[in-house]
Amino acid sequence: MKKLTSLFLILFFVGVGAMAQNSSGPAAMNQMLSKNVKYPAEVRAENKSGFVTLSISMDDSGYPMGKPTVYSSHEKLSEEILRTFALLKENWDPSFLDGKKTGEEYLMTFEFRLSQGGEFIKNPLTKYKTPEKVDHLAVLNKAIEENPYSSKLYHERGEYYQMIGENWLSKLDFNQSTFLKNQEITHVVIVGYGASNHPKSL
Repeated sequence: MKKLTSLFLILFFVGVGAMAQNSSGPAAMNQMLSKNVKYPAEVRAENKSGFVTLSISMDDSGYPMGKPTVYSSHEKLSEEILRTFALLKENWDPSFLDGKKTGEEYLMTFEFRLSQGGEFIKNPLTKYKTPEKVDHLAVLNKAIEENPYSSKLYHERGEYYQMIGENWLSKLDFNQSTFLKNQEITHVVIVGYGASNHPKSL
């Protein structure tokens, strides 16, 4: 059997609540997530990455109700996030909402990225200049179809539209990205690094 290269993982958090300085609620939630969420080995071995978004309904006291709705095309990644969320739910505290209204529905986004291959590259000026012919718009459209509530995906497509001069479409996607980001409790990025790469300090 082919020996798999070992991978290191780094988790970091962006988005609403995750960078809050004045509340220990989101920080405590993200600490729990960082200790529990894993990048599934079989997904890393296949050089796969992707987004998982949970839609969570809160009761009037600020606690999650029922099962979250999952938006993702990656079954193994979805399973891992549901496993992690079940642990988080057992230790849930209303302060995790960081002042958001109770009795509402919110989003939690998890972005799995590998250091090489499969990830959405950030720089809109260089991300699409590859030797291979790839229909990047089709890739982004498919990703949004599979996960229509990821603020990051709309931002990525907005950057692409901006790059090709489709300014109105770009504005629409940036507006949608901002709207969804405002509905997020947190946005978690899980990065897998190969053995030749050393984890970056945060």
